[in-house]
Amino acid sequence: MSKVFLSNQTLQVLKNYSTINSSILIREGSELKTISVGENAIAQYTCEESFPQTFGIYDLNQFLAGLSLFESPTLEFNNQEYVYIRGRGRSAKYYFSDPEITLKSAPNKDVNFPGADIQFSLTQEDLTGLQKAANIYSLPDLVFRSQSGEISLELRDKENDTSNGYSQTVVGDTTGDYELTIKVENIRLHPGDYSVKVSKHLISEWKHQHLNLTYYVALEPEAS
Repeated sequence: MSKVFLSNQTLQVLKNYSTINSSILIREGSELKTISVGENAIAQYTCEESFPQTFGIYDLNQFLAGLSLFESPTLEFNNQEYVYIRGRGRSAKYYFSDPEITLKSAPNKDVNFPGADIQFSLTQEDLTGLQKAANIYSLPDLVFRSQSGEISLELRDKENDTSNGYSQTVVGDTTGDYELTIKVENIRLHPGDYSVKVSKHLISEWKHQHLNLTYYVALEPEAS
């Protein structure tokens, strides 16, 4: 029998993952990956735990809610069908889902990022400000704009020429003048400061500055 003690940090990352995909396939080892249903966002995290086997969880929110019943939950693995969750005299028996059902929620290959055309750092404060502004003004699009070496993050509704707008300037590097767009709803990040890279090949990389946690989020194609 193998035991895994789940840290609070890993639990918080899994809670974030549940906003990206309601299911997850946790593979043997220490790397946790997930992919959105629309396959436009991938997250990968190297945790301090090492899982002894591969198992699927169909309803990640339910699984995490169950873990909240325990203080310092311990997972006990001794077969391929279920796991025992234990802590302070309490226990639960949780059955895994069929791996074939949750396979689509577990990207197997690493993302080959093509290189940055715009790159900058984004603090938690600035990220929160952008998300709040997007909600307040109902702005679905975030535009990464670089012009004459200056970089700005601009919230807008690209389908509405008279929509409100919000802008945040950042310090970084760029290879030229670009206007690249991402949907705000696809930016579902664990709290923290990030190093951000944006490629003209319509992909962005968000690397957490204090955790081994990275998100890859697709950009929107240019209007024809």
